[in-house]
Amino acid sequence: MRNTKEIQSILTAIFCLNRTGERNEQIDLVCDYAFRRLFGANTNLLSLACIGQSKEAMEQQVKELLEKDTEFDKYLEEYRK
Repeated sequence: MRNTKEIQSILTAIFCLNRTGERNEQIDLVCDYAFRRLFGANTNLLSLACIGQSKEAMEQQVKELLEKDTEFDKYLEEYRK
């Protein structure tokens, strides 16, 4: 797999976005498993960071994270062509 340096940011985005609406327990479990297996960490602190966040605020933070740590914007540009 190429660009594995983006994995943590992508998983963080997925986990946090899952917390903005109706929470999907399966997505939470898969993300927590991935954090434990890949990084030796869990999602407890990430869960705390999501508490009290509005959907709009969380989406903005995720957008900033992805812009900073990934090439997701480049993907979106190509996808929308």
